[in-house]
Parts: sequence; C-alpha cells; structure tokens
Amino acid sequence: MRILQQSSLLLLFIFLLSLLLTPWTSAKAQQVQPSELFYNELQAIHLINLERRAAGVGPLRWNRELTDSSRGFAQDVVANQPIGFCGHIDSQGRAPGERIRAAGFFRLGAWAENAVCGYTTPVAAVRAWMNSDSHRRNLLDARFREAGVGYALSPANRGYIVVDLAVDPHYAPVIIENEAPSTTSRQVNLYIYDQAIGGGFLGLGPAVEMMISNDPDFVDAVWQPYASETTWTLSEGDGWKVVYVKTRDALGRTAVVSDQIYLGEMLPLEELSLTGASHFGSGFRLNRIDANDWPQIQFSLDWVGDDSDPNFIYSPSTATRIDDAAAIGGTAMLLQNNGIVSIWAGGYLASNPAVAYFRVKVSDHRTDQHVVRLHVSGVQGAVNQLVLRGSDFREADSYQEFAVPYNPGGDAKTVTFRIDRLGAADVTFDAVTVFSTPLPVMAPLQWQSPENYLRSRGVQARFVKENGEFSPTVDVHPESGALTFTLTEPIEPAALTVSPSSVWLEATPEEPTPVARLNVACTNCADGVWQATTDAPWIELTLSDAGELEIRIIMENLPPGIYQGQVVITAPEGSGIEPFVVPVTVVVGEIENFLTEKVYLPVISQ
Repeated sequence: MRILQQSSLLLLFIFLLSLLLTPWTSAKAQQVQPSELFYNELQAIHLINLERRAAGVGPLRWNRELTDSSRGFAQDVVANQPIGFCGHIDSQGRAPGERIRAAGFFRLGAWAENAVCGYTTPVAAVRAWMNSDSHRRNLLDARFREAGVGYALSPANRGYIVVDLAVDPHYAPVIIENEAPSTTSRQVNLYIYDQAIGGGFLGLGPAVEMMISNDPDFVDAVWQPYASETTWTLSEGDGWKVVYVKTRDALGRTAVVSDQIYLGEMLPLEELSLTGASHFGSGFRLNRIDANDWPQIQFSLDWVGDDSDPNFIYSPSTATRIDDAAAIGGTAMLLQNNGIVSIWAGGYLASNPAVAYFRVKVSDHRTDQHVVRLHVSGVQGAVNQLVLRGSDFREADSYQEFAVPYNPGGDAKTVTFRIDRLGAADVTFDAVTVFSTPLPVMAPLQWQSPENYLRSRGVQARFVKENGEFSPTVDVHPESGALTFTLTEPIEPAALTVSPSSVWLEATPEEPTPVARLNVACTNCADGVWQATTDAPWIELTLSDAGELEIRIIMENLPPGIYQGQVVITAPEGSGIEPFVVPVTVVVGEIENFLTEKVYLPVISQ
C-alpha cells in the first residue's frame, strides 16, 4: 500500500509491514545523529503518544534499541539504496524484525514498522500515518509499550523516516508527560505500566503498591497504592530530571523503572543523547559497597515461591492453608501429621547453583527432637537437605529463615523445594527465596543476571559469612552504583527489674530479726550504679556478696504492731527510667492480736 502526500516539495511514500512474533538476538552499536534530526525523532514519539492517549491507549516509552534499529535503517536507505526506494528491507536483505533483534531488542514480542519515504516534519509524518488505516492501527496498538524513531537526511536532501514499535513482555515502563522532550512545569503527569508477567519464582504478579522518587536510592520515598496514572513534582532547578518508580506485588516482588525529561524554557539540543531512553541490560555494576565487614554477597531478582505459586503441591489431608498476617502474601501452610509440601521451579533456577532460604516456624522451640526437614532435589534426586530440631529456632511461632545451598547440575530441568514435618510440633511453611551463590565483597563488582537479561526486575542483596550466618535482605538500586548496608542489633529499651516486687516480713521467736532479699537488674541503663533508699528508720539496706539487696528490720525499740514502709530503687542518672518502689510490711508480735485475718499486699508487676 502506498500513500502520496506533498510536503517540502517531496513526495512522501508511507509503507507498512505486518506484525510479527519473534524471539531474541544480540545487540548493536548506537547510531550517531545530528541534534536537529534527534529532536525530530523525540517530537515524533511525543506526537504519537498524544494520538494514543486521545484513543485511550497507554503511551510508548522511548527505547534505545528501537531508535538504533529505526535510525540505522533510515540512514542505510539514504546511503545505500537506489533513488526511489520505498520499502522495509535494508541493503543487507534484513526485514524489520531481524533488524530490531540485531539492535539488541532480544526479548521481542509483537513488533511493527512504519516508514515515510522522504523528509518531512514530525507533525506531517504522524498525520500521514494516522490518515492510513493500517498505519494508524500500528501506532494505536495497545500491545506496544516502546518505540524508536529514526530520521535520516543526506547532503543531497534525500530523506527517510522510520518508526519501530515493539513490546518486551517482561518490561513495564513509566512515561513522563507522554514522552515530551521537555517541560516548563515541575508538576508532571506519569503513566506507570503494570508489570504482571505470571506466577512462579520467575514471574511477577499485578502491582499492589508503588513508590516514586527523584532519587535512585528512593531516599525518604513511601509506599502508596498502585495507580497507572498519577502526578509528580520534579526536583527544583532547571536541567535534566529523572523520575524513578518502584512497584511491588502481593509477595513483595519489585520492579524499578525510570524516565527522563528536561525542565526549563530552552531544551539544549546539543545535550541530546540516548542516555534517557529505556534499554536492555545484562546485569549491573556497583562501584561502591559499604558492607560493615561482611565478606560475601549474593543477589536475587526477587525469586520467591509460596503457596500461591502455580507449581505449589500439597495434600489437603496433611496440610492446611491458613491466613497469617506475618507471612509473605498473607497466607501460609500449616503441616499436620507427617505433612509434606513442595514447590518446583525450572529455567536457570534449576540449572545453576544457588542458595534456597526456607521461611518456616514451629510451635515448640525447646525440644531437641527433629521437627522439620528442608529438602532440595533435582532431576537426579536429592541435592541437599537440612534437618532441624526445635531448639534450632530462636523462639516459637516466629518465622525464621534457613539456608540450603544446592547445585542440581547442568542437566536438571527442574528443582524442587520440599518441607517435611517430622515431629509433634506444629510446622508452618511460608515461602522459599532463592539467591545466587555468594561472591566476595569487592568494588567495583559486576554481576551478570541469568540469561544475561536485566531491565526492570527488582534486585535484592544478602550478605553472608563463612560460618553460614546471613543478613536480612537489602534492596539494590543499580542506577546509583552504590550499596550501603549496616546491620545493627536491635537496641532494647532501658529497664529496671526488681524481684520480688513487694516484701512481707514477720518477726517471730524463731526469726527475731527478719531479712528479705531482692534481685535488682538494670539492663541497657546509663553508666553508673543503681541506688536504693528508704525513709523508714526501722529498715536497714545492704548489698550482699551475691549482689542481692538485703532488707533487714531493726527490731530495737520496735513495739508490737504492723509497720508499713517502702524501698525506692533508682536507676543510674540519664537512664530515663522511673524509680521502682517496693512496699515493705513488717508484723511484730502475733498478727492475730492485730487482725482477724492476715492481710497481703496486692501483687505489683510491670
């Protein structure tokens, strides 16, 4: 099909190629572009997005590989194709899909290409495409999420314009102001795609929350409910601005994306580059790691599996799904009798050595009996396992993670993570998280993700020691190029404890001088010693060799009767603790002479 249109004294020919579905290939170098043509390319994408938004379709993210593909083809036409050429096959005989993959867009789903066989303005090019039914269908196809426009103009004024559109099913971008090159307002509109790519360890569910930041480390950013469209305030001052968006699903798995826009009255054309375009990556580089003396580090692309996994297996007769607010995703599996639950995974998690972290809890942490077996198996049977006693848990009914390294071998197609209940204690399984094998902590550190693909999937790190001790997880934000991690033990508040909390003494012929002993402890208090005082003249306070506070009653000149006083114990100055008051009651003589029944002070507790 051909459309003829008069523009700038040139005939414009617009051609369309049908959509194709194709797999991957490798990357290619970027094309050099004069600033005027570069600006035309950006303007064309913005104009296409305005048409998409008017039609109720999400905007396109400007993409580096698609720009290389379209720009390279446009330049190839004006340099190598004969005058009058108007088509989609380059001088090497490659069709658009092949060129797109060769430019590095290797996770290629649907794609399309439109071309203008001549030179014209972005406004005229987009208008011409929109006036053609088939070309308009390409521009407004909701499957596409990324695009690149290529402009070429030879010294002899021979021009060619190409737009390549495509979708990477594993990438959900954010777009600022419909991909306008610049803005004069700090208040901008964001369009945030939802990265839902299925279940399983390698999947990602629908986004439930998001956070937005002008900082790549998301400093001071807070989680908020996910919304595909929202507004945002750019940082102050003219210049290039980047907005970062992190989304997470119900299991806490994250995706991080960004977009760039220039804030100011005059867009500096000489500063245009492909830096702000979305692009494919194979890993990341950390130029600085502050690890607080942890010697090794491992990474995970949020590889998490739990009872919501489509590959989760259990028997209703031996395991029950329960609601648990402390569990990842809000549900867990309670194992009964000799219950067994398992999850299996495939792909690179089955063919590469890794470490599985099982998150479980038990009802009895005091028993030395075996309570649970954590088991990893591959195609050739058992790979590794860990059998735990109740005493291996720090406390009862509290989730704890245990590491099980495994190496299923290169021939394994699947790896299975299994949990067996062994004893009488209740066992609750929450989730399994997989991390790569540990690497030495050094900077710079270059990490290649499995399959050499990393675009937006969230990255987590975990630090480990040679004795197997491991840290909590920490988010990695590769765009900042740095990772800071400090593990500090939780600081318990200062506390003053006294036992018993009240004293009752009786002076009898068998014990004419009664004595009480108090155990006093001041934990996490300020430097110094605690002090004990009393206003009762018949009470004597001493500190025993065993460190106990002795309360001795001075019986001289103390006639029969009931006497009540108190001992005040004070923490060291600066501890921020209220004094502890210990009531003291002493009965001298037969109590029946004073009361019809013995009186006990009420119990005081903290």
